[in-house]
Amino acid sequence: MPFLVWEPSFSVGVWDLDRQHRSLIGLINQLHVAVSGVDPDKKLQAVFAATVDYVRNHFAFEESFLERLGYADLAGHKEIHNGLLDQLGDMRRQFDAGPLTVSPGLVKFLKEWVIAHILQCDHGYAELAAQKSQRLMATVSVD
Repeated sequence: MPFLVWEPSFSVGVWDLDRQHRSLIGLINQLHVAVSGVDPDKKLQAVFAATVDYVRNHFAFEESFLERLGYADLAGHKEIHNGLLDQLGDMRRQFDAGPLTVSPGLVKFLKEWVIAHILQCDHGYAELAAQKSQRLMATVSVD
């Protein structure tokens, strides 16, 4: 059973963003498996780096979408994103320098952060996105 399972309640009603959220959940599940593994260091380093990079790229995509959407709380949303990016960036630098490793507590934190962020913050733009997303997605490039 995966550590974190996509739930229909996570949907923000925008296919590309939902797909990216699913991918992020998949990376968190990979981190969980790597942390739980017998000799996780090499795989863990790669999965953790991929997760940090994916989060950064997803946030940039989402913020670009929200800007085109005319989302009123874009600045607040960016601030929340930047808070997590700062934390992950610090952890990645420490991890890359060694001997810090990714703990089960960090994986649990990411799981809880993603769930809360999607359900509380991202759902804040879902209604507006549903009204305007068809037109906007044609102008935003997808990874």
